[in-house]
Amino acid sequence: MKNQIILFLFFWVSSLMGGAKVKFTDQQIASMVPKVFVRDHNAPKITRIRIYAENGEKIFHLEIEVNRSRYEGQMDYTIAAMANLAQYAKKPFDKLKVILHPMRRGVDSELVEANAKCSINYFIRKKMNYDRWIKYCLTITPI
Repeated sequence: MKNQIILFLFFWVSSLMGGAKVKFTDQQIASMVPKVFVRDHNAPKITRIRIYAENGEKIFHLEIEVNRSRYEGQMDYTIAAMANLAQYAKKPFDKLKVILHPMRRGVDSELVEANAKCSINYFIRKKMNYDRWIKYCLTITPI
């Protein structure tokens, strides 16, 4: 609770300073992920958090357990949360990766890759609609 209040104060003070955003290190962003997900009882369970470089790109990577009946909503929730956190990174992310592990056996996991800037424009800045985001910013691959 104390950490959430401190985080809220950071964002509030940031908005008072003329919109200047507080920027966080990769380690700080990774530590915020569980706090964001614990606030919502409908959020999927996180099984892995990673931030790394791959082929010259900065990747924000989460692995989650998904309920197949709420698959799309849990995918959207996860990428929206990642985009929300990614906008505060000191060094911008290039990609958001989510591996969706179904809770039911016998169903393949899927890799969802989203362009970070494009996802921030959709979820945070509301600069495009859902269909455009799905078509131009997202790829889903069975793994």
